[in-house]
Amino acid sequence: MLVKGKIVELDEWLFIEEIPDHYVPDKPLVENRLIIKRDPVHMKNFQLSTSGLFVLYTQMSFDQPVHIHTEIEGEAITSQFIFYKATDSKKPYGMSRHNIRYIPSVKTTHEVKEGVEYSYFIAVISKEYYLNLIKRDSLLHKHFVDEIEKGLYASFSEEDLMATYEMQHTISELVESKKTGEIRRLHTESRVVELLMYQFEQYNDRTQQSAPLFNDDDVTRLELARQILEQRLANPPTQKELATEVLMSESKLRKDFKEYFSVTIHDYLTRLRMEKARSYLIDDKMSVYEVALLTGFGHQNNFSSAFKKYYGISPGELKF
Repeated sequence: MLVKGKIVELDEWLFIEEIPDHYVPDKPLVENRLIIKRDPVHMKNFQLSTSGLFVLYTQMSFDQPVHIHTEIEGEAITSQFIFYKATDSKKPYGMSRHNIRYIPSVKTTHEVKEGVEYSYFIAVISKEYYLNLIKRDSLLHKHFVDEIEKGLYASFSEEDLMATYEMQHTISELVESKKTGEIRRLHTESRVVELLMYQFEQYNDRTQQSAPLFNDDDVTRLELARQILEQRLANPPTQKELATEVLMSESKLRKDFKEYFSVTIHDYLTRLRMEKARSYLIDDKMSVYEVALLTGFGHQNNFSSAFKKYYGISPGELKF
């Protein structure tokens, strides 16, 4: 496979990767990171590649509309996720979404808007690699394999599906992993399989439902609720206050949040706090007291107890 991508307005390739089609389990991973700050582009790229697999995760925003051009040569299965957040508004922009596609070869150009923070993840998987991850006769993807055998462009789901918090969390685990060598490769492969399982599961659940769970207004309010929780970790609203802000009843918010994000409000907030706390301790070298305040715990002891319950070690042990 040959995978290429560029921003048309910059007129230079962001990456050109020649990926062997064969599935070679002991082939090492190659990792690359790239930061671009050239008007009108603000972009951070993370790439992993090995025989049969290319992974790209990019966080990007633009000061004016630009066009992103991508090319894939050769048979590939792609697992794609796009997450949106408005840069200058309290309201979320659009619905985060995902799909799985079979691509015999493709060249595409898409316009992306200014004023939006995009997080985009794609795993480009050779046909041989994919069928080693998910066996050909698995009922999980029978209809998709039937389309693959025809050799024509196909999507696993006719419409893109909503990307959940669990999917976003798995992507973060893959991208932020500090593992190396063979363990890193095994970890990457397991996270790719996990993402595919989430996608299969959501598709199968959806096909059993006669009507969509959420309308556009529901999605907007739920995404806004998530955004409020992320932005106010130090002093998060109660569930009642959150429901009032997003114009939903408290019971509907709790129920819909769980169904939409596959996690309760309480558990989502706990994960946000613990992941941010870990980053503060390891990356920013903050004291336990500082981290407790920044993550919304009134007392250091309460934070330490919650941290140990979540990670199995105390924050002090993590620092050393």
